[in-house]
Amino acid sequence: MSDTRTIMELSEGTEEDRHYEGALNAVLHMDKRDYPSYVGGLKVASGHDYPVFSPVDSSIIFGTFQEPEDGLADRAVKVASDAFAAWSLTDAETRVGIFDKALDSIGRQRYRLAALLTVCAGMTRDEAFDEVDRLMEVIDEACQDVSDGLKGEPQGVWAVLTEYNSPLAAPIGYAVAAMVAGNTVVAIPSKHMPVPVYAIYDILVQAGLPDGVYNIITDRFDSTTNSLANNPDIAGIVAAGSGDRLENLMFMQADEDLRFINELKGMNPILVYRPSSMKDAARKIVRSAFAYAGQRPDSCSKVIVTEGEQEQLLSALLDEVKALAIGDPAESDTDMGPIVGEAKFREFQGIVSSNAGCLVYGGTRITNECTEAGYYVVPAILMGVSDEDDVCCMDSSLPILAIQVVEDMDAAVDAVNCTEYGVCAGIMTKESSAADQFIREVNADEVFVNDPSIVIGPACMAKAENFLD
Repeated sequence: MSDTRTIMELSEGTEEDRHYEGALNAVLHMDKRDYPSYVGGLKVASGHDYPVFSPVDSSIIFGTFQEPEDGLADRAVKVASDAFAAWSLTDAETRVGIFDKALDSIGRQRYRLAALLTVCAGMTRDEAFDEVDRLMEVIDEACQDVSDGLKGEPQGVWAVLTEYNSPLAAPIGYAVAAMVAGNTVVAIPSKHMPVPVYAIYDILVQAGLPDGVYNIITDRFDSTTNSLANNPDIAGIVAAGSGDRLENLMFMQADEDLRFINELKGMNPILVYRPSSMKDAARKIVRSAFAYAGQRPDSCSKVIVTEGEQEQLLSALLDEVKALAIGDPAESDTDMGPIVGEAKFREFQGIVSSNAGCLVYGGTRITNECTEAGYYVVPAILMGVSDEDDVCCMDSSLPILAIQVVEDMDAAVDAVNCTEYGVCAGIMTKESSAADQFIREVNADEVFVNDPSIVIGPACMAKAENFLD
């Protein structure tokens, strides 16, 4: 991370650049504080705390967060259940008014929130603005839907469990969609970067959200997730992100009445088949694969191409990846910042090492004066990995792109359908017949054509109607 003096010297650029850099300077100087859990509007401390570091530079510490005591999740659900009785009877106009007021505040604090995301999550300035803008879009749509008179009844208490893949739009977007529909929420955000969620909590309180409607628990060891998800008084669960904590929820024994919204990070595969421009296809794939260091919920981890086009695609991809500027995400010309932390870096090293024979580019750590205190890497491109290998089938949420070569269009569709999708799958093609076949035969929930996968965006199911009976 550039030091404060350097940031203050950045005087050129657009007005937005100057506002962002001023906000970044303020974030870097903000006081470290202790962050409690919030249950029923009360600060809850266990006496056991842990620090949270920036992935940009581990010398940047935001403050300390509380590890939950046994039983805190059940207590939070009880408080949220009690709050639901009154909140669910609050008229829609009042609920919408609170979140409209909060939305105005988020808009006014757009630069501060974007700067927080850069320092807390390692997002480049463009990625950080996209994340804030996506949150505002989700809140606005949810408020509009409720104002238009959605039919249905609120369900009760929702558990919103999210990870670092979307540090703001997913945790807050899903919570707001649930709350504006009349539900209450107990949330466990990412242990790696909970600060942005706390920033919005303060905004919601100032906007008039009643105590107990929104409750937050932080948990360094992920011990609270299962107890919250298994609480019999939970009406529904949102799981958005990646990692064992969320993936294990798919195998829990749940009551048949429990609602489940799943936005788990998958490979979001892209098929390249006779595109109008291979250079343009490669540019969109690289953007899909390595935005936010491959950690976005909609990041692509796998490309499928036919034998006749593999060399042309690989050449175009290498041109694009080699041109990426990797480093301090606060700099305006940076394309990719760090990965989230040491554990994910070690995983990156392990995957690259075990597939060394198939590595065609990258896979190394970047260490210089700017990057030595974070985990910055050159994205890895793999080709020739066995179709049955995990790296071709299951996502790692890392800047690793596997290229799978197939014989023809039919085999390509089969390869897509044998992939752990995540939220989407896409095709780059100029042939309408190929696009039609792809749309018709691929089983992904969201399908895109000739776009980067990140057009899907985080919190893609954060709609008020999904939280109503």
